[in-house]
Amino acid sequence: MSAASWIKRPRPRPDARARLFCVPHAGAGPSYFARWVAEAPPDIEVCLVHLPGREARLSELPLDDLTAIAGRVAEEAGPLLDLPFAFLGHSMGAVIAYEAVYRLPAEPRRLFASASPPPHRLIEEPAISHLPDADFLAEVRRAYEGIPDAIWNDAQMMRVMLPSMRADFAAYETYTWTERPPLNCPITALGGSDDALVPADSIARWAELTSGDCETRIFDGGHFYLTAERDVVQRLVAGALRPTPEARQALSTGMER
Repeated sequence: MSAASWIKRPRPRPDARARLFCVPHAGAGPSYFARWVAEAPPDIEVCLVHLPGREARLSELPLDDLTAIAGRVAEEAGPLLDLPFAFLGHSMGAVIAYEAVYRLPAEPRRLFASASPPPHRLIEEPAISHLPDADFLAEVRRAYEGIPDAIWNDAQMMRVMLPSMRADFAAYETYTWTERPPLNCPITALGGSDDALVPADSIARWAELTSGDCETRIFDGGHFYLTAERDVVQRLVAGALRPTPEARQALSTGMER
């Protein structure tokens, strides 16, 4: 697969000063972050991680190995790291983002980890990826409230989504964190106050995975709080990606020379 397959750039911005890589949750495709592309400031280019088995890559087999997925994401993102950048991952996407960042040749400005416990402290849940279709989908709907009624009631759509959802859950259930030095980049850990799957004290433990600072932000809402709080998180991301006064001064000095 080419980088264009794994990393979508729906709106390339030649004059961008920074890039944001967005990694969706289990079973989701890049369209989950479509509004982020439209709403991004003109100096930030939004890049969407596009895993096989969904949307435009529907004909491909989905992968069920999380570290292999992260390795490909890191590899394909490599050519796009010529600008300051950040990664944002939601739910399982946060673990993929963490593993990808660890494999990158450059440090992001910040890792935004949303609605996920840290990889070294994942909360064990009964495995469901092996269940019969009806039981599997019922468990997903019960636990994550992530399937809207319009999709849940569309049998054809559910058949289309099922392979990627099952593969993603298998990837998450079989993932094992490998002990390693902490990241150097700062982390912002985000969560919903009513998210029964990821309690706030679990979110705070992302601090153990970085030698930089770690900010924790808890919003009203459940596991998919990000839909309602998108504009606030977008402002956090934009603030992290814009150069600090020190960086602006260094850049100005360099240009004067």
